[in-house]
Amino acid sequence: MNKLKFSFTGLLTISLVAASMTVYSQQTELEEIIVTADPLGSVDDHFIQPTQVLDSEDLKRRSIQSIGETVSGELGVTSSDFGAGVGRPVIRGMGGGRVKVLENSISTMDASTISNDHAVTSEPVFAQQIEILRGPATLLYGSGASGGLVNVVSNRIPREVPDGIEGGAVIQYETVNEGFTGSGEFNGGSGGFALHLSGMKKDTKDYDIPGFADVHHGEEEEHNDEEEVKGILENSSTNTESITGGLSYINDTGSIGFSVSGLNSLYGIPGHGHHEEAEEHQDEEEEGGVTTDMEQIRYDFSASLNTPFNGIQEVKTRWGYNDYEHAEIEPSGEIGTRFSNEELEGRTEIIHDPIGNGHWDGALGVQINSRDFSAVGEEAFLPPAEQDAIAVFLVEKADFGQWHVDLGLRYEDQDSESITGDTASHGLISFGGGASYDYGDGYELGLSVGYSQRGPAIEELFSNGPHAATNSFEIGNIALGDESSTNIDLHWHKNEGRFTFQVNLFYNLIDDFIYLQEQDLNNDGFADRVEEDFSGDVSEILDPDEDEEPLLLFHTQNDAKFMGFELEGIINLLNSDNVKLDLRTWTDYVDARLKDGGGNLPRILPWRIGAGLDYQNGPWDLNLNLVHTAKQDETAALEEATPGYNMLNLYAAYNFDIGNSTITLFARGTNLLNEEARRHTSVVKDIAPLPGRSGIFGIRALF
Repeated sequence: MNKLKFSFTGLLTISLVAASMTVYSQQTELEEIIVTADPLGSVDDHFIQPTQVLDSEDLKRRSIQSIGETVSGELGVTSSDFGAGVGRPVIRGMGGGRVKVLENSISTMDASTISNDHAVTSEPVFAQQIEILRGPATLLYGSGASGGLVNVVSNRIPREVPDGIEGGAVIQYETVNEGFTGSGEFNGGSGGFALHLSGMKKDTKDYDIPGFADVHHGEEEEHNDEEEVKGILENSSTNTESITGGLSYINDTGSIGFSVSGLNSLYGIPGHGHHEEAEEHQDEEEEGGVTTDMEQIRYDFSASLNTPFNGIQEVKTRWGYNDYEHAEIEPSGEIGTRFSNEELEGRTEIIHDPIGNGHWDGALGVQINSRDFSAVGEEAFLPPAEQDAIAVFLVEKADFGQWHVDLGLRYEDQDSESITGDTASHGLISFGGGASYDYGDGYELGLSVGYSQRGPAIEELFSNGPHAATNSFEIGNIALGDESSTNIDLHWHKNEGRFTFQVNLFYNLIDDFIYLQEQDLNNDGFADRVEEDFSGDVSEILDPDEDEEPLLLFHTQNDAKFMGFELEGIINLLNSDNVKLDLRTWTDYVDARLKDGGGNLPRILPWRIGAGLDYQNGPWDLNLNLVHTAKQDETAALEEATPGYNMLNLYAAYNFDIGNSTITLFARGTNLLNEEARRHTSVVKDIAPLPGRSGIFGIRALF
């Protein structure tokens, strides 16, 4: 009730402030934003669905540790971190396969949706912009994106021919983990040809934390004997390097280009109990934890053709092929499990000329995906499996005076098969529409409604074994049906003047929501725990006191609902030729639970509220942010509450020119209050808090 009261109070406050500010608001010319994940992003500046774009200036102030960490803190967005090396976006309470992560509108094609301890292969250090889409707009990129999508836009395949040679380099040092990061980028072109080269090296040690890693440290006698080190998260180091080369040819007719990129990453998996070997194979002198050694080679191709024939404005195609592998290495140096993922994805979009008296712009497209996944080793809880999908989609947009209308439709055929011979086929349909009304000086009111179906992922269908990352024994179900999601988004925005704001209200009803459910097969009133060689026999279920053994989980279905709000207001306090000062305040909240009294869903983002100052004065750029994350006590069964915390961050930069180059000296302070912070969205929150107080110091050169 208090949160509901706060939401109405926030809406009322924004309304009153907007009314008062309108009296003296001045027109501000907005920078053109092209959302590349939208096939019509270059011809349309209306986005009915909630859309956030982080441009290159925004990204300079952000963490580059992982893509989840980069976007966390945006409205409705956080990260499901698993130590320093892993961070996947969570949008409006949904994560995993329900949130797609794209690289230039093609999937990252890694294994990050299979398990929480698998990293996303997209490196934000090279991003030119990052696009966050939620609601019905996501249906263009797959039935699985019911939660939203994050599209990382980079220059792997150059989209324009530079005038001469340009590029840049960044070097930074971070105190919390004694980490060095260096990256460089080069772009050149001549005669219609454009070349891109980039590389990155990141090396960090275990990071510092304010107290003990285990939230229960000292509560039990046996834990006291473990001699856990205070002030450091053991086995949280990372070592990552990447290199990319791309070439394209561009002229008035169109473009063609390709790129090759390689990524190697070695990162630790926090948690003293993760991937434990059997006692007879353990060496008492062994130290350290499990590390993940990841390798990826990715090939990308794109082409476009302008006005190939009458009625067609442009034809665009993008393809990616990925060869991914990672090995989970035990403290002994032996490989426990080896994961591999070979995947091909491509999409073609045909953009037609305006029709209907010039009102309607639209695109027709087809998308193909083929995936071959395997896991081999002691902890291969998922058998090798293949999944193929083909989809067609249509999107149309129109302007009628002050009204703007969006319509979209997608059909997808998905087939899955495991090495055991189990198969599943799903025909999935998604459609959505919305309308917005522009009034006054930059005010917009809009409503969008979408319906989408999601087919079960391969881990939901075929898993059958111990999953050490979550200390569970997962059993899939090939009989799982389609998820059916109905999304309703209502927004009220003001985009011009010295005061801007946005109010987003959302409701998402998901029929047959797929989730992991604890079991009580022996009817003793406790969640079942089993040995790693559990055969399914009820007599093999362990005593509930064996709480260090894997928890038995079934992939099951039930109806669920997600609802919440996102509020943001920005006031321009100072605005002259050289000085600009903005104040931003925001809050978001999501409530997610099973229908009909089924209880809360696990790992849901708690209520947050934040404020920030953005100051620019000549060569100086300063940014101060404070975010309060509330305690999450609306928990699922057997899930512990997570304390709230405050996160204070500071960014400062000084820019100057040397010849034709711009040099930036920058410093970033994170968690300046040195609070013990644990994200409720993380499955390892009880043993892996966020880093403590840190200073980041670096130099950036652009030429």
